[in-house]
Amino acid sequence: MEAEPTPQSVNAEPKPSFFQRFSFKADKVILILVVFLSAMSILMVYSMRGEVVLQHLKHLLIAFAGMFVIYHFDYRKIGMASPFMLVVAGILLIMTILSQTVRGITIFGRSVQTFYVIGFIVIFYIAHYIALQLHKFGELSTANVRYLFILLVLFCLGIAIMNMSTAIILFVTGIVLFFVGGFRLKDLGWMVGIVSMVLIVAVIVALNLSDAKLAKFGRMGTFINRLEYYFTKDNSEGYGDQMILARTAIARSGFSPAGPGKGVIKNRLPEKETDYAFASLFEETGIVVGVAILFAYLILLYRARKIAKEATGTFGRLLAFGIGFWLTCQALIHIGVNCELLPTTGQTLPFVSSGGASLFVSGCAIGMLLNVGKVSAEEREKEDPMALFRQKR
Repeated sequence: MEAEPTPQSVNAEPKPSFFQRFSFKADKVILILVVFLSAMSILMVYSMRGEVVLQHLKHLLIAFAGMFVIYHFDYRKIGMASPFMLVVAGILLIMTILSQTVRGITIFGRSVQTFYVIGFIVIFYIAHYIALQLHKFGELSTANVRYLFILLVLFCLGIAIMNMSTAIILFVTGIVLFFVGGFRLKDLGWMVGIVSMVLIVAVIVALNLSDAKLAKFGRMGTFINRLEYYFTKDNSEGYGDQMILARTAIARSGFSPAGPGKGVIKNRLPEKETDYAFASLFEETGIVVGVAILFAYLILLYRARKIAKEATGTFGRLLAFGIGFWLTCQALIHIGVNCELLPTTGQTLPFVSSGGASLFVSGCAIGMLLNVGKVSAEEREKEDPMALFRQKR
């Protein structure tokens, strides 16, 4: 006589196989885009010194490792640590301001840029805070709105001392998150109005200060001088050299690129593998690859929006769209600067520009974006096991 099955054996779920445990349930298009951009970055450093190429490959591997690890951690559990992460971001910001290293801090004798880490943590915290308040109370109070605005402004002001473009990108991303999170247009209006007025007054005052006085405000003097060149085209001080060379590299290429490793103008660009990666790559690969890179970031934003729409909670929606907008905004500003459509900034091109911290943070951000999609897919699969197969791509 057979024994009756115990309740534990009836309700127990079969253990997932190795392939089920590591199956990729997130957005494959985003992964393909990242691989494509990373391949272009390898092509960009192809003609440089051997040690630079090896270092760049190491940074790419670390970025993909960070992406893989973050992808397998539920973003909702990481969200519980967001207050602690914000404290870490504040400490990093203070250390960066006090440090003598440009845009970062020195760790074990090596310069590490911190603004990408700080920016990502602030975006993550804002998304989690808004979602938490909406979950608890159903709406955001006036105190919540003021708190988030002051928090965002304080971090942006600290970053602006050393990197104005990163501060602007963070502020714009924060405002976008506020809008998606349900802030009233009236609140968004006075936020943007106050910051815009302060920024305009600050620029006017800075334009009338001497270089010696501007030097007391970190890299603010460099930003003002580059801004002045952009509007006046007066290059007597040499602040437009980089933009002129970048524009020349792009104009020289067109439909007749120099070919991989044969760029000439890019070798004169002082930041050819970071701030002017797009111009360096464009000179050697031409307009077809240049346009493909531009569309890659626009597709990334579209796919991030799709993940946000399908996310199961407010936190996932805000985080997914915030990450997509933040990375795309960086890319568009970088490309705009390289084409001389915007004043010179120190903005890198995500997954293309060389760099340790920027690549690693971008990898972690994409890993978290993919995790939002993965969690949403798993939730739908629990409700309907066949939903994943019927989903339209």
